[in-house]
Amino acid sequence: MYRLGAAVAAVLSFLLFVAWPAQAKTRITEKTEYYEISGRTGMELLLDMNRRGPRQGFLTKAIAQTRYETRPDGKFVHEKGVCRIKGGGVTMKITYVYPKPRGTLDKDLGRRWKLFQADNVRHEQTHGRIARELASEVDAYVRGFAVKDGPSCWKALSRFERELQAYYTRNKKKQAAFDLKEHRDGGPVDKSIRILVGKR
Repeated sequence: MYRLGAAVAAVLSFLLFVAWPAQAKTRITEKTEYYEISGRTGMELLLDMNRRGPRQGFLTKAIAQTRYETRPDGKFVHEKGVCRIKGGGVTMKITYVYPKPRGTLDKDLGRRWKLFQADNVRHEQTHGRIARELASEVDAYVRGFAVKDGPSCWKALSRFERELQAYYTRNKKKQAAFDLKEHRDGGPVDKSIRILVGKR
């Protein structure tokens, strides 16, 4: 999360015991969205990002943002005393959100904006890479899941929910650790903002 405040948050949407279409491989789709800002100086653009940027938490606005939804696919089946997931896989949707100035910027500000936006993209693409790591890990887990249990699969289901959540928790910590490193004083985000406002 290329932000002014809080850390990245992942969205988990998963309904257990619903038979999603079987997937031959991990399905990851990415799209990019923009929100418009205005300003004649770097500082004015920065302030408008703080006003118009995507919400991150209750009060904080982000400069740019990576959103992702992860859905394990498949259904629980009971075969020969073992509960496993038939048609198991993962579907992930990643959305990158960036600011976009209205109109044409003057030459100097336009140059600084390009440098600033390039660092936005670098930062959010790293969040996307960490998200894709989650998809790969969960995909392998879902495909290999097998637990001895009765026909109801309740014990297996409980274990699946618990272990799946652990993957999301670890990934969220990776995302937060990356943000903490990026947003430190004198770090990449600080340097990028200084370039935009002309104070490097």
